[in-house]
Amino acid sequence: MSRLRLLALVLAGVGVVWLVLAISVLSGTPNWAEDFGAYRDAAIRLHDEGTLYLAASLDRGFQPQGQGLYLYPPPLGIAFSGFASLDPEIGAVAWYLAKVLALALAAAIMPARTSTRLLAFGVSVFGFAVLRDLTEGNVSVLITLGLAVGWRYLDRPLGSVALAVATSVRATTGVFLLWFAIRRQWRPLAWMVAAGAVLIVLTLPFVGTEGYRDYFTVLANVSDTGDLGQNRHLTRLALELGLAADHLWLVLVPTWILTVAAVIASARRDAATGYMVTAAASLLLAPLMWDHYLTILMLPAAFLFERGRPWGLALPLFSWAPAPLIPLVAVAALLLPFTARPAGRGGPGHERGPQALEPMASVP
Repeated sequence: MSRLRLLALVLAGVGVVWLVLAISVLSGTPNWAEDFGAYRDAAIRLHDEGTLYLAASLDRGFQPQGQGLYLYPPPLGIAFSGFASLDPEIGAVAWYLAKVLALALAAAIMPARTSTRLLAFGVSVFGFAVLRDLTEGNVSVLITLGLAVGWRYLDRPLGSVALAVATSVRATTGVFLLWFAIRRQWRPLAWMVAAGAVLIVLTLPFVGTEGYRDYFTVLANVSDTGDLGQNRHLTRLALELGLAADHLWLVLVPTWILTVAAVIASARRDAATGYMVTAAASLLLAPLMWDHYLTILMLPAAFLFERGRPWGLALPLFSWAPAPLIPLVAVAALLLPFTARPAGRGGPGHERGPQALEPMASVP
């Protein structure tokens, strides 16, 4: 066994032990299972009242933070029906452990060498983003798993289905539709659209069309995102630097331009590089980004390490950066994949996986 493989095994093993032992500490923090409780309450509300959403979020504008708010499309709330009958504390611990397993599965399924997967997992579990997600009971780790499956089965039906499921939880993941279109990969795009349509059809018996109308009403009522203390988007940084709230478009529009331009430019690189850029783009498109969104940094960390940029492995640890720097970490995740060596010319090895065996043709 090589020294790198041994180091990776030790780091991943210590990481698993750390996460299991951390439950006793994390479960005593004020934010423990906050988001889990909101999802569980939404499932109970659907059963009792016929809607997933709080009346306050349907009737007027609100700040999307705390208050037991459910802000997601219907599929997640429906899926949480299984937790509705469990004791809240038992359910919270079960959800925590399920997400630890999901993070490990995301690492295991990435198309990279075993040592890279273990190292990326071992580093990520010590990142603030993962700890925050596990503590609050959010879904960012599940988004990471969906993106890992999408990377493993890139341009294949299963990959598109995984991206559709991720989009049904976090809508900005839908940016992959744009990326597929730019690359003229019509079949993966069609599979993603079809999978999304199937998800909607499957959930209609539970929420009806009204459930989806309620979701869009909630989105329309979201207000004052830049002023949220926990928001880590560039718009929040602009406010802290003195920009007036009614001028936030001066930051938001350039952010959109940079993000879309990066996605377009990435389509001329190999598919895996473009995939990493597009995954990071999903962090910046909405004017709202929580620090636990950075759980997805495990993917570009593994990608950069495979492509001869070993320093990329540290990316997940930058989720510990001071709050004003977090949006810059997201921008770095958007741009750093462009520095990667071409496929097959990594450092000690090269990518392995279904889509990595032959480079994807670039867009003419």
